[in-house]
Amino acid sequence: MEFVFDLISDLHLETWTDPVDWTGKATSPHCVVVGDVCKDRIKLIQFLRHLGSCYQGVFYIDGNDEHKNYMGRLGESYRDLQYRISRLTNVVYLQDNVVVVNGIALLGTNGWWCYDFDFAVDSSETRSWLSQKENYNDQVLAQISQAATTDANYLTASIQRLQTHLDVKKIVVVTHTVPNPDLIMHDPVLVNTYKFNCMGNKYLSAALQNDTERKIHTWCFGHYHNKIDQYRNGVRYVNNCRGRGDSEHSQWAYNPSRIVVEY
Repeated sequence: MEFVFDLISDLHLETWTDPVDWTGKATSPHCVVVGDVCKDRIKLIQFLRHLGSCYQGVFYIDGNDEHKNYMGRLGESYRDLQYRISRLTNVVYLQDNVVVVNGIALLGTNGWWCYDFDFAVDSSETRSWLSQKENYNDQVLAQISQAATTDANYLTASIQRLQTHLDVKKIVVVTHTVPNPDLIMHDPVLVNTYKFNCMGNKYLSAALQNDTERKIHTWCFGHYHNKIDQYRNGVRYVNNCRGRGDSEHSQWAYNPSRIVVEY
């Protein structure tokens, strides 16, 4: 048997001049959206509603950009996002919510970052860099780190619970940030930079230790604006980011990646 879905992420709608019309682009019955769709929450909900009209099921996890206007108030931001998405048709919010479809568990969390994705880059200096770059105060910096720890713990506990779930044959993990630094270590633009330390959360990968039944099939992620599709220790890691329209790391002509999970 197989479960098929389209993977899209990091559309950054506010950075492109032309509106994105997904009509006729679907190649699968389902779609997984891996965050950083738009900073404007109204436009985000409008686009998710549009996707809901294009697919039987849309499974969405937020990115850091969706919270850009709520930094320092992440709890409030998540509650508002949950409420708005709950009113949409065919759209499911994956945060703190495992969905099982035809034997496949879709498990998602944002992931955020702990400022130590690369131990060679000083985490305290990374905090100072991000504070200056984004004008974040200590409270915001601490909330990001706390969210990263919470998300990693949630993922690890959820993977453990799903091992004994008889209806779950395979697991698709969905995180916005990068789960393993080795996936992007090759990028000369990021290596030994403070930005690298904000690209992912290495503690997310601890969940693999609880996958005793080898159920994790695919790990979808975003945040990194170059395509990745590779296997590591039997797990497929896939990224299909569009990127920012005002950046060279982007795709003008953008289409979903069709992902097949066989079991």
